[in-house]
Amino acid sequence: MDFTIFNRKSVPIAWRIAISIVLASIVINGFATAVLIYINYKEEEKQFHTRVVEIQSSHMTSLANALWHFDSKQINVQGDGISNLYYIGYVRISSDDDTLFEQGEVSDSPQDDHFVIPIEHTSRVIGELEIGFARESILKNIIQSAEKIITMQMVAGILLAILLLWRVHRIITRHLIDLNRQLENKNNSEEHQHLTLQREAYNDELSAVVNSFNQLTVEIDQELKDKEAAQQELAEINSQLEQRVEERTQNLQDAIDELHTTLENLRNTQTQLIESEKLSSLGGMVAGVAHEINTPIGLCITTHSFIKDIFRDMNQRFETGNISKQNFTDFMHSMEESVDILSKNLERAAKLIKSFKHVSEDQAGEALRRFNLEEYLQEILSTLHPKLKMTKHEVKINCPNDLDLIGYPGALSQVITNLIMNSLLHGFEGINDGCITIEASRQGASIEILYADDGKGLSKESQLKIFEPFYTTKRGYGGTGLGMHLVYNLVNQTLQGSIQLQQASQGCAFMITIPCKLEQLPEPTAN
Repeated sequence: MDFTIFNRKSVPIAWRIAISIVLASIVINGFATAVLIYINYKEEEKQFHTRVVEIQSSHMTSLANALWHFDSKQINVQGDGISNLYYIGYVRISSDDDTLFEQGEVSDSPQDDHFVIPIEHTSRVIGELEIGFARESILKNIIQSAEKIITMQMVAGILLAILLLWRVHRIITRHLIDLNRQLENKNNSEEHQHLTLQREAYNDELSAVVNSFNQLTVEIDQELKDKEAAQQELAEINSQLEQRVEERTQNLQDAIDELHTTLENLRNTQTQLIESEKLSSLGGMVAGVAHEINTPIGLCITTHSFIKDIFRDMNQRFETGNISKQNFTDFMHSMEESVDILSKNLERAAKLIKSFKHVSEDQAGEALRRFNLEEYLQEILSTLHPKLKMTKHEVKINCPNDLDLIGYPGALSQVITNLIMNSLLHGFEGINDGCITIEASRQGASIEILYADDGKGLSKESQLKIFEPFYTTKRGYGGTGLGMHLVYNLVNQTLQGSIQLQQASQGCAFMITIPCKLEQLPEPTAN
């Protein structure tokens, strides 16, 4: 902290006050002197006019007589007498344009300070008297007087300034210098020292400033001591905090490492569970399709056994020669019906196998190909027929037959299958005849698929957590909680689209938006 209040290179206060007083005195005296000169000049000019009147009253009669008698001696005496008067700078006495007496210098502005007085004798003008104002000499005298006044005032001002300088130095400046020296010593010393003034005769503002400064210094010193104590205490607390932060940082790092390990294990487990969910879904599909194929295959086997029996009987009749026309007609009729039954059931089995092959291949692999959306939805529905025929629930597909996509049909199959199975397991729980609606439409370069059921809907908690992994309302009943999470990942990552839960007056609804054309499968993520 720098307490220096006096800079020795600057002009001291006393000198500045003295110089200011001298300059002010010079300006004031100069102005006053100019005013005085002007007033004196005007007064002298007034006196000149008075003198002219006096000359008219006292000299004109004698001057007229002298001029009438051509008394040149008297004229000269009168002219000298007038010119010797104060204020008179020029005198000329003339008669009929003949100058009889002239003394002095004509002014540059005769119209301002010259008077021409006619000389009359017996009411007849016999000459004239011209009188001029002694402007230059009057001004010279006034200025000389002013110079003396200014000189005296300057001397008085300088003496006053010297006296004031001495008094200011005695009363203020020397004490300020002493205070500045004490402040410099205080600034260089670490010990607290009070400022003192060595003047017992005064108790003025300067003393009050010193007392206030001393009081402020005591308060600042106390605040500095408190601040040092607080800083020391804060340093100790910071040291303790740093130690605690290091300990907790280490603990946090250990926890983060453990969390990373757990998260990696969880991701691996989640991936395995998702794959298991896919395989489980595919396994259920296989079981259903196998059960569905058993019916036409069983009918084919039965029909084949029937054909063998009637063929054996017809062969025996042929060998024994006991074939009648009616026997052959009955044989041909039975063979026609049997072949028709075989054809229909084999065609049905082939269709089921084809649909299953397409869907299972798509789900097992991620092949990018072109497919018709309406036909593919029907194939998915065919693979789910074994599940659906065991219920009274209905699935309606409203899709234009000209919607072609370039994408990953296996992912779409998995999404639709999981949504339908969710409706069957959760949405229609306690409901015998529900309805599922799948509507598709083109919106620019995207396809919007609205999936909706008229089941019991979702609770508020389920609406918030529907896509979270491992969330299920069938905990303990075989539910893994990965079905809808798998749907969300397939739509957002594999199909590069979005799925959103929609508000529905009854049941639940999902809006799926996917692009009509995908270029390549995105990189798989840890989810």
